Amino acid sequence: MMNITAETASPAARPADPLPPALVVEPPAGPGSTDIRLDADDGRNSLCQRAYAQIRKSLITSAIRPGHKLILRPLAAELHLSPTPVREALLRLVSEQALVLDERGSAIVPIMDQTSFRELSEMRGDLEARAAERAVEFATVQQIDELERINAECLDLHRANRHAAMLEANASFHRSVCKAAAAPLILRMLEGLWMRLGPVYALSFDRPLPEFGPDGHPHLQLIEALRQRDVALAREAAFNDVRYSNEILRPSLIDA
Repeated sequence: MMNITAETASPAARPADPLPPALVVEPPAGPGSTDIRLDADDGRNSLCQRAYAQIRKSLITSAIRPGHKLILRPLAAELHLSPTPVREALLRLVSEQALVLDERGSAIVPIMDQTSFRELSEMRGDLEARAAERAVEFATVQQIDELERINAECLDLHRANRHAAMLEANASFHRSVCKAAAAPLILRMLEGLWMRLGPVYALSFDRPLPEFGPDGHPHLQLIEALRQRDVALAREAAFNDVRYSNEILRPSLIDA
């Protein structure tokens, strides 16, 4: 599997980081295939959606760092696609403000500043709290048990300092909260925020994670709130989780 060819977009803003790991991609559709060729518009849209979904996942799970340029043709080769659907996917991500274009029209992961971070964090806190409230009402016992299982995986990965894997499990936890809350629109909005915050997490991989508070990880608080059907405790747990995340991310931000 090829690595993404990446260039640091603005070295003056911060020291250059190592190249990001490769995107997690699925193998080609057929044996020996290196591309998928469909003539219909639906086929092209499907390929664009495939490229979009995989790049988006890599942003959410911190596989790409801020300030790196996504080079079209190497990226298309890694995704086993032609450049056209990949270009369309990149432009879609630019329209969603997950990427920006440089003066040559290349897509770059933006560098987060303090002002943008505060706004995104406030929006995330409001949405996470709303999802937690709904989960108190709608989550089944089986869904709460599944959240407990995912959280145990998160804690094991945290203790092992496996940051990237922990973030992927963490994303699964929050996605499962929204599903338990029967809140697909909240999930969609949150994923838009996670796309922008995910790359910043990658800058924290070389630092130890902060310790949890006296009540343990906020996920544990949320699970307990769901079992007790306690709306106030669920909201508090959601906001505590955002505050804990902020402690991780804030040292990686630039001043604005």
